Amino acid sequence: MADSIWKTYKLNSEEDLHITVGELHVWISKQDEEIWIAHQYSDKVYEEKPEDLEWARWAPKSIEEIRIAPVFQDLPVIINSEYPLKVAKGSTIQIFSRIPVWLQISLAKSKYVLTEIPSIKLSRTWFGSPQEGELCYWLSTKARRSLAGVENKPNVINCPIQISNKTHEDLDFEKFCFRVERLSVYGVKEELWADETKIEYNGEEQHSDINMTGKLPVAIGKGELMSKPRNPASKSFATRTFKMFFDDTFISAR
Repeated sequence: MADSIWKTYKLNSEEDLHITVGELHVWISKQDEEIWIAHQYSDKVYEEKPEDLEWARWAPKSIEEIRIAPVFQDLPVIINSEYPLKVAKGSTIQIFSRIPVWLQISLAKSKYVLTEIPSIKLSRTWFGSPQEGELCYWLSTKARRSLAGVENKPNVINCPIQISNKTHEDLDFEKFCFRVERLSVYGVKEELWADETKIEYNGEEQHSDINMTGKLPVAIGKGELMSKPRNPASKSFATRTFKMFFDDTFISAR
């Protein structure tokens, strides 16, 4: 990823650093012994930085190079299928989801994280019952059977997911909870990819078995590790994935 924005930068007090990812614009400025960071969402092309920027300021021990890295969200993400899909009993399918990236800005040497900025504004939702559930992000992204013909975008991470229906009934697959905080991000040519996730569906009232493989699919080839998982917990675990309960506003796989 020779021309990638994901690299280290040396700050110059005479010129602000301007990074663009999709509609996210980030300005980073060196002011005396401080680092100033501001951002806006816009489809405009900026020749100069806007005057109404709201700056956040940091006073590090020393001004060093900064690193900009692609990372996943800090919460799980609810993913919906491109079209409602029935996964036949005993069958296994491959899908791909494209998750908007977050920018992590850190001090390159000390690895101290200054801030993280979503490339797309996110809304939140509740997955589970009021008594047993978790806060998630809701994204209008799709779970596709193939990425053929899909435009490559610098602000999304391609996520390969394998779903196996281990029950004796069809799985009505529309939406599921994707725990992206357990995934790594890799650079493959000019694209961002996550390691493969394998999900075994064990029934509507049962937890699904999930395996974060820690590896890219063989067909993708080798990639450059760009960021490690936020939550490097056990790669295999069981949790509810395909069903939600929450009054009339729940998001369900049925």
